[in-house]
Amino acid sequence: MIVPMTKEEIIDNLKQKTIDNLSIELERRFSHLKHDIMMGRPFQVAKESWEYAFADATEWIGGEWVGSGKNPEDVHISNNKYDIKGLSSRGWKNWSTEASVRQTVKNEYNIDESFIKKDSLSLWESVVHPWIEKVYQSNYHITIFWRNKENNDLRLIMLKVVKENNIEYDKDNFEFSKTQSLMHVKNLCEPNQIKLYVLKCKKRMEMRISGKFFDNPKYHLNIMKNVFANESTLEECFR
Repeated sequence: MIVPMTKEEIIDNLKQKTIDNLSIELERRFSHLKHDIMMGRPFQVAKESWEYAFADATEWIGGEWVGSGKNPEDVHISNNKYDIKGLSSRGWKNWSTEASVRQTVKNEYNIDESFIKKDSLSLWESVVHPWIEKVYQSNYHITIFWRNKENNDLRLIMLKVVKENNIEYDKDNFEFSKTQSLMHVKNLCEPNQIKLYVLKCKKRMEMRISGKFFDNPKYHLNIMKNVFANESTLEECFR
C-alpha cells in the first residue's frame, strides 16, 4: 500500500538539517526564474531540478542521485530509496497535476490492445505488478514537492510503500474509464488520498494527490512560502 507519512515521520526520516538544506537548494534553482515570474510568465522547472535539489540536500547523510530513468527511484540514502516528484495544483483543495510512477512500458506488451479488450490482467502483469516487485525490494518513498499555482507556496509531502504479503490480481481492484483511456488501480492506495492509474496514451502508470486530504497540516511540511508573490518577497528569498 502507498501510505501518507505524517509531518513528524517526514522529519524523522529526513532529519531537520535536510529540511533546512532543501530550502537553500531550491532557492538556488529558482533564482533564475525571478525575472520571468515577475513578468507573469508560467513557472517552468525541469523535473530533474527537484531530484538534484533533494540529492544535494541529503548529501550530508549519503544522498546520491541515481535518476535518469534507470531506476524506479531517483535518490539513494543508505537502504532508503526516494522517487522525487514535482506536482502543482490551483489552490490547496484541488487534485494535483499528474506524475509518472512507472515509466513508459515496452511496445511488446501491446497496451493499446489491453485497453480495447479491457484486459486488466494483462495491464496488471505488464505495468502494475512489475512496479510493485521493484519497490518492495527496499524502503521506498515517493517524495513530492507540491506547489500552489496561485501563490507559488511550496510544500513537501512523502508517501511510504508498505509491504503486503500475497498481493494478487483481482479484477475488482481495477476500473476502466468510460472512454477506456485509463485504468484505475484501487488496491494500492486510498482513492480519497491518491489517484493511481495506467494511462493508455502515455503507456505508463501515473498518480495524482488529493488537495483536500494533503492540505491537512498533519501530512505536509511548508518548505517555501510566497516565493514569487512580490518583489520584496523575491529579494528576501534570493538575497
